Amino acid sequence: MIRARTSQKVRFAETDAMGVVYHANYLPWCECARLALIEGVGLDYAEMSARGFHLPVVEAHIKYRRPARFGDTVEIESAIAERPGVKIKIEYRITANSLLLAEAETVHVFVNPEGLPIKPPREYADVLLAAFDENPG
Repeated sequence: MIRARTSQKVRFAETDAMGVVYHANYLPWCECARLALIEGVGLDYAEMSARGFHLPVVEAHIKYRRPARFGDTVEIESAIAERPGVKIKIEYRITANSLLLAEAETVHVFVNPEGLPIKPPREYADVLLAAFDENPG
């Protein structure tokens, strides 16, 4: 299992007329957590991108439990709980003040410079698999 944790302060611009975080603004928080997860195992996403390899989101699911509000500091835990392969599933738990706000999941595939799905390039797959195997859960 690969895990990471990051936090974000809720900005006023992320809230709606009801004073709570607009539902779509949880996805950028997941993206920040995903980047922390990928870079935490030693991959350089900027370098991958410069070489034309990307990990686009092909599925996204969010279950909202409680609202986040302006000024909250949200903690985002991200994890790859299943051995990464052609698809990489990342799970997220978003909390504030020790309360569960949302659970999310994104699924990704590697694409080549032409935007076509590919098997993970060996140098990236090796790093992900080694990190996964080093932390059994």
